[in-house]
Amino acid sequence: MDAQNIVNLAKQGDPAAIALLLNQALRIRNMTAQVVCHDNRLHILLEADRIPDRQAYLAYIQDGLTRLNVHSIHSVRVYARQIGQKVPAWDEAFEFGKATISPLTSPSAAPEKPDSKPVATPESLPITTDKPPISPNPSITPVEASAQTPRQSNNPEILVSSAAIGQIARPLEDPVIPQPAIAQIDNPPIRKTVPSKTSRAIGHTLKIVLPTLGILSLVLGTGWDFFRNGEKFHPAVLLSTASETLATVKLPNPPEFPSFAARPNSLQPLQADNILSNLQQLSEIVESSIPNRPITIKAVGDIIPGVDFPTNKLHPQPETLFQGVTPYLQGADIVFGNFESTLTNHRYSAKDVSRPNIFAFRTPPSYTRLLKEAGFNVLSVANNHSLDFTNQGFEDTIKNIEATGMVAASRKGEIAYTTVNDIPIAFIGFSTYSYHNSILDLDTAKALVEEAQENATLVVISFHGGAEGTGAIHVKNRTETFFGENRGNLVEFSRAMIDAGADLVLGHGPHVPRALEVYKGKLIAYSLGNFMGYRSFSTVAELGYSLILEAEIDLEGNFLGGQIIPIHLDGQGIPSYDSQNRTVKLMERLTKSDFPETPLSIESDGKIVKVNSQ
Repeated sequence: MDAQNIVNLAKQGDPAAIALLLNQALRIRNMTAQVVCHDNRLHILLEADRIPDRQAYLAYIQDGLTRLNVHSIHSVRVYARQIGQKVPAWDEAFEFGKATISPLTSPSAAPEKPDSKPVATPESLPITTDKPPISPNPSITPVEASAQTPRQSNNPEILVSSAAIGQIARPLEDPVIPQPAIAQIDNPPIRKTVPSKTSRAIGHTLKIVLPTLGILSLVLGTGWDFFRNGEKFHPAVLLSTASETLATVKLPNPPEFPSFAARPNSLQPLQADNILSNLQQLSEIVESSIPNRPITIKAVGDIIPGVDFPTNKLHPQPETLFQGVTPYLQGADIVFGNFESTLTNHRYSAKDVSRPNIFAFRTPPSYTRLLKEAGFNVLSVANNHSLDFTNQGFEDTIKNIEATGMVAASRKGEIAYTTVNDIPIAFIGFSTYSYHNSILDLDTAKALVEEAQENATLVVISFHGGAEGTGAIHVKNRTETFFGENRGNLVEFSRAMIDAGADLVLGHGPHVPRALEVYKGKLIAYSLGNFMGYRSFSTVAELGYSLILEAEIDLEGNFLGGQIIPIHLDGQGIPSYDSQNRTVKLMERLTKSDFPETPLSIESDGKIVKVNSQ
């Protein structure tokens, strides 16, 4: 069975095929979906570690089903619950193709009282219209949300079906609620090991937590649209709960999947005793039907979420620190940032902070989870604050980052590796100091890149260098100094890394955004500015201008296009989306000024377009 047949089954209302597509789309949100069909009614149960947002996901599901144009489905009921709960936190129904969502005043089951008060998350916050919108598809960036196709809307109360605008969905009678068994969402950690270019792991473990697979509608242009306006999703199909739950759903005539089982030598009904066999067959389908896909990376600059040395400057509610930006960090294969503090409890600093302009940053190790939950999976630790609490603090920082499954890039002489869709990617962190991989030692740096190129398909360079402050906003092809320190010639270094085989260069350190350059087809970001500095960074003028840089590169490392998502830091250094587009305007001006011949264009909405150079 090829990929097109699976999509065709979804169009016919086959719940197994719909589940495959929906789980792929939701994988980037650490969410799974169960799908069953009964009497032309589709029942969809969403499960996540936090209760899914009602309005956003209803609109998202309607969008996908409308795109599939499933004629056999007359109505849909969506249930959502937190992992570990037995009944939904909310459920809502709509007739398929109608134009608005009608809340049910009498849900079929009341949610269990949680053990503790729920923590406010970006998904639980109301969607407002006085700020750049977060699309009903929660993985679309705010700029992209304003450029939806005609049948979509930025107003979450309007459905995507333009043929039925204005019709109100009537509440449906309460069906029996599917009660899937409880399962854990297991996000396989990113490993800091050298992967084989040809390895294709099918199963990591025999418990009902299965490996990730790339899959299908990405290239078919139907169903949930994973290629919308440059927003690339490469999530994997997560079937860990399906095998356990679909066999125990409490509905009349529990559904199997005859549309799969009816074909000779095709997939069997999805049950616990044949899940591994099914997975292997799915892997073969996927690997044979999907061409090489681009990689999407989102990257930010310096991050200090709070310090407790020499005095406590921690936020009273640290879980709120990333709320304003978490939605914009979603939807990428890699989310990168420079962690410019330490994650340690070590008591002794290597610096004399009583002297002027001397700072030692220490962040509680418990804050590591905040970075993980915000979406980060690769963090640079090569910067001028990594040894603020001696080598012990440095090692503690790496240990705490890696304990969550994130990658730390990197110790001196080391290369950090990760994989995306079985594609090995190398990260190398540089600074201007001898105890890191050094910008100032070009020969050693080139050798590291060449080594990484032997073991990975793509090589990403992160550097911490350059002068600091608003007076250092321009990039010049010469050595930069700051307080007497040699902070490197960043143009020379970046281009030398690409000449040696690097595919993307991400800079940070000046605390202000700087220009972009495309060199030999590869993207260089000379500074990503500050991203978060709670009570640690000045946010005056351009010091408060920030961004999330989204870059799409092919498997040869060539820059295909991207987006500047503008962010601004408030007076305490907390980031949020900037509706004034200040960073976009700044970087457009700087790029034209500093690299007038570079073959890219930054448009007013932040879109980065590669242009043909003559």
